[in-house]
Amino acid sequence: MERRLALKCTKCNILYEFEVERKLCERCGCGLTVETGTPAAFRENVGGQGIWRYAQLFPYVSREFHFSLGEGNTCLIESARLRRELGVQGLWFKNETTEPTGSYFDRCSALFVSLIKSLGYERIVTYSTGNLAASLAAYSSRIGLKLHINVKPMVDVGKLYQMILYGAKVNVIQDFSKTRISMGDALAIEHDPIINEAKKTILLEVFLQLGRRLPEYIILPMGEGGLAYFTYKMLIELKKIFGDGGLKTKIVGVQPRGCAPIVEAYERGFDDVLSDTRFFTKIFDLSVSRPKYGSAALKAIRDTGGCAVSVSEEECYRALSMLAEMEGILAEPAASLSLAGLMKLRKSGGIGDDATVVCIITGGGLKDPKIMKDIACRKSDAVILLEELGVDVKMGKTKRAILELLSEEDMYGYQIWRSLREKYGISMKIPSVYQHLSQLIEMGFVRKTFSKNVLGRRREYYSLTDKGRIAI
Repeated sequence: MERRLALKCTKCNILYEFEVERKLCERCGCGLTVETGTPAAFRENVGGQGIWRYAQLFPYVSREFHFSLGEGNTCLIESARLRRELGVQGLWFKNETTEPTGSYFDRCSALFVSLIKSLGYERIVTYSTGNLAASLAAYSSRIGLKLHINVKPMVDVGKLYQMILYGAKVNVIQDFSKTRISMGDALAIEHDPIINEAKKTILLEVFLQLGRRLPEYIILPMGEGGLAYFTYKMLIELKKIFGDGGLKTKIVGVQPRGCAPIVEAYERGFDDVLSDTRFFTKIFDLSVSRPKYGSAALKAIRDTGGCAVSVSEEECYRALSMLAEMEGILAEPAASLSLAGLMKLRKSGGIGDDATVVCIITGGGLKDPKIMKDIACRKSDAVILLEELGVDVKMGKTKRAILELLSEEDMYGYQIWRSLREKYGISMKIPSVYQHLSQLIEMGFVRKTFSKNVLGRRREYYSLTDKGRIAI
């Protein structure tokens, strides 16, 4: 039966009539949630495909528009080796790498394109750092919708290949605010309330797969904060349907240290997330400096007694490698944050020995071949093997260190020379530094940005190009 829809602000609770075009609250600019009313009882639609097994929990979409590629119902894998390594009582991985396009966004795309098609739209426009666009491309091709995608130059190439092969029209732009929406287009973005509504199904499946119980902790990565909040929304709905007894789980959100506005707000005791455009991380999917569900994620974390934690990129890559070697799950960097967060909290004592934990692994590693190659090359035998196969792995230690330095800030030659010695222990003569810089400019990784005179001396400043950012 069709239910009347409304949109509610996750921060100031203002109600709006449902409109596909409405993405954010007009008053505070925060993310919205779809209000449909929680059903009195839950009945799985055994005849439904993909997420449509749980159609009862979604905004109403006529059955003829229940499009699916078999998303959802992913494995909840009980850990053996990492559980012992980390010393926790119970550890499971919700493995979203097996989704049709390798990302948990497939749940979101199935719901969004089905609803959009039912409302008569013929074209979708999106801008995305990668996973959402690749997923929408697959589902749009499945049902014959046109899709126009805007990406930034630093998009992960594995995801770009997916978009192209699925037949989407892809355009590279520097600024997503330049995206043009024509009359009759449906805009799909990561903070869309319909797209986020489908994320509820992850916790629902965890609940069902654990025999209608929940772990003490559920750990997940955060960018916009939508996964954290809609996990919390599903928890509230489960309590209304099945009763409050025993239905408790602490939500732990993890962000990369280079871009962790939600974690910073949590640590400082704020209810709101402060925007800061200086944030930058090489984990592009989580590089969100103004998270629209940031305040909602904070509420989800605090109301459940959870916490927010940031991890370095090195901690992330170590977790990625351990997850692959010890559990057979190849995750992309953003997806490995949940395990990296668990490892950090175990080390600090934030999660105890008797804890039961589910880590959400949101996407597969083959989407980011550059990072996969870099991590593989840290193993000496892998370098030899790749060179034998004719794969170019020769980015010297010094050049890579220079790129790392310039990823943090623009620098002049002497500053780079000093930082190489102090931070990386690389000692060389200043002319050698300039030779490396010249070669990096020729390779297209570095450019001269500006110069200024200081105490009668001219300083030439260098920065990374988009190609340089992708290279590291």
